[in-house]
Amino acid sequence: MIVGHYAAALVPYAKLEGRPLWLLLVCANVPEFLWLALALCGVEPTQPASLLDATFSNLEVHMTYSHNLIPGIVQGVIVFAIVQAIWRDRALALWCGALTIVHVLCDVFVGFKHELLGPHSPQISLDTYGRMPQVAIAIELAFALACIHYFLRSEARHGRPLSNDRRAALYAVFVIGILAWLSATVMPLRELLQRTGF
Repeated sequence: MIVGHYAAALVPYAKLEGRPLWLLLVCANVPEFLWLALALCGVEPTQPASLLDATFSNLEVHMTYSHNLIPGIVQGVIVFAIVQAIWRDRALALWCGALTIVHVLCDVFVGFKHELLGPHSPQISLDTYGRMPQVAIAIELAFALACIHYFLRSEARHGRPLSNDRRAALYAVFVIGILAWLSATVMPLRELLQRTGF
């Protein structure tokens, strides 16, 4: 998943009144931030080197430390410990750690190849981005819509219903953000920009 991970943060945000949404959003994407840092350092190299030239079919990624299951669980434990040490809020820390682990679990269904521990350990993912990216995007969209629906219902139950404009904006951010990746299933962004005259 790409954008859908952010939607996962809406679930605990609905349950943890008054807790910072930004923190939940960050924790839901710790593996992604770690991957970007490791890719820039050459530890988890990505080909092609430019996002502008990448499609789901030609993208080769090795996410050994950022997205494999056991490293993902370790990240979740570290996130839990950091949040607990800073905020002294066990519920918030548990949710933050869980969001980090859920990121990796979601990528088992919607993502590239991920293993249990390292490159030679058992593969645990479906590699939907590599094998059927349009289906992967549809699953990600359904997941995000379910998270949004849960959040909106929870807010309404607690007497904090969102206005129609805010609801529409929330749906638009995720629907557009996810469907924007459809073009990358067939052509690189650079080619798309050239065809559209940018």
